[in-house]
Amino acid sequence: MKPDLVIEAFSQLYPGKSLTITPVLKYSGKFKGFNANIRQRGSTVTVSMSRQWRGVSKDIQLGLVQDLMTRLWRDRKTTSNIQLYHAFLRNVHLAVPKTKRDEILEASFGRNNERFFNGMMQVTNFEWMDGTRTLGLYEYGTDTIRMTRLLRDHPELLDYVMYHEMLHKKHKFRASPGRHHHHSKEFRDDEAKFGDTARLEREISRVIRKRKFFGLFG
Repeated sequence: MKPDLVIEAFSQLYPGKSLTITPVLKYSGKFKGFNANIRQRGSTVTVSMSRQWRGVSKDIQLGLVQDLMTRLWRDRKTTSNIQLYHAFLRNVHLAVPKTKRDEILEASFGRNNERFFNGMMQVTNFEWMDGTRTLGLYEYGTDTIRMTRLLRDHPELLDYVMYHEMLHKKHKFRASPGRHHHHSKEFRDDEAKFGDTARLEREISRVIRKRKFFGLFG
């Protein structure tokens, strides 16, 4: 696929600088929602984007590519296109279809929604995931909360981790040139409202240790 978008993004981000990379652009069906990534091998820089990006304005796509470039090269630059992309990402959840359901995860979301958000937080997509390294994850581009199956039979711990991911949906992220900040002071202040966090963290560690023990000997 023609890498014109990558070339234009580079030229706008680094005006007057010669193109010293070999750009590659791919729209891939392997990505969910509005996800994308960037990789560099030698002089070849490959930008891979979800096919859903095809229907998004060129200015926002340019901002996405520029944002990926600044993070790849750890460059503290920003552009109007990057700011436009950030605004799009913060609000894309409003347009994402909610088709992935799970009774247990929805119940946990509902309990937290009533307790902390006055029932006002819009429902997300829900998925389970395996493993112990990541307990929960909120994905902006698909408006999806993913939770480890490890907590499936531990409602209190599930609610605790679910609340953390719901706060990501609430606070989104703060962008500074070349970086995204996901745990602001406001985020941490809200997180502390759950209460009894030290005990809950100990309980999660115990569940993980138990899972690893039986994983080795079961």
